[in-house]
Amino acid sequence: MRLIDIAIASGYAAICLSLVTLMNPVADRESAVYSATQSKLDSAISAYIERVGLPFLTTSSSQTICASAAEAGNGTLAIDVLVQGTGCGLLPSEFSPLASSSLTLDLPGRVVVVEAWLARR
Repeated sequence: MRLIDIAIASGYAAICLSLVTLMNPVADRESAVYSATQSKLDSAISAYIERVGLPFLTTSSSQTICASAAEAGNGTLAIDVLVQGTGCGLLPSEFSPLASSSLTLDLPGRVVVVEAWLARR
């Protein structure tokens, strides 16, 4: 009988812990912050590509593309571009990224990866 009581109490405790985890308001808040951050990074990538254009990314030299990526960043947002696997190296050593996002473009003759990094202030 005592074994059954322990099993029932353990099952009840597991259900209660599961409910507390599911109903945790912090998890929803963290999820919303993560979604907002990813949305901001995705928008930054889209804005960069829209500003420079796909023909620019298809035909320009790596140095020219890196210069345009450097201009697109700011104090909390860094844009880096990898052309055929070689990056610009625009992330400073003191840069502490909070989140990142990337988009791979399979363009004629080359693969270009545009990355956006969000840093701490």
